[in-house]
Amino acid sequence: MNQTSHIRAGLLPAVLTTLLILMVTASAAGQGGPTAALHPLTADGQIVLSPSDRCPVCAMFPARRPEAAAALTLESGETVYFCSNGCLLRSWLRPGVYLGRDRQTIDRVVVQDYFSGQCVDGRSATWVAGSDVMGPMGPAIVTLGNTDHLTVFQKRHGSQRVFTLNDVDDALWQTISQRQLPATTD
Repeated sequence: MNQTSHIRAGLLPAVLTTLLILMVTASAAGQGGPTAALHPLTADGQIVLSPSDRCPVCAMFPARRPEAAAALTLESGETVYFCSNGCLLRSWLRPGVYLGRDRQTIDRVVVQDYFSGQCVDGRSATWVAGSDVMGPMGPAIVTLGNTDHLTVFQKRHGSQRVFTLNDVDDALWQTISQRQLPATTD
């Protein structure tokens, strides 16, 4: 056996072991969702990113642009961090695709107020699309924790659409992002 054959013979068990580990890890995730964040939200809803946390939509590392990060917590207690509000909205609309769960299992939605950087409830935030603010994935979908700040934001940055999380559906997503969503898993 030459040296190349020895190397190939040694690689096969390593590759098979790696594949087995990946399959076991995916199976242990239960419903095929993303890996939970290393650190959950704090009791008062603050985001605690680690360098290893990955956005389940685009696989970016939210810790690289923490000012744009957003989060969902699931009823199971798991926290999932996103690189941006846009990726969070995609998961909100297609939780089966991106989280391996139903929307009913989403417990909390946490976004950051554009002006203060404070974490706020995404269900009560004001969402703004079509401004001149850029995020990690291109034009940002911005959230405001205080509706009184909307006029100031619009004067500074413009906007094409203002909405709430309850307004978000496939048609609105298509309008604000100009992108198609993947088919549902139902």
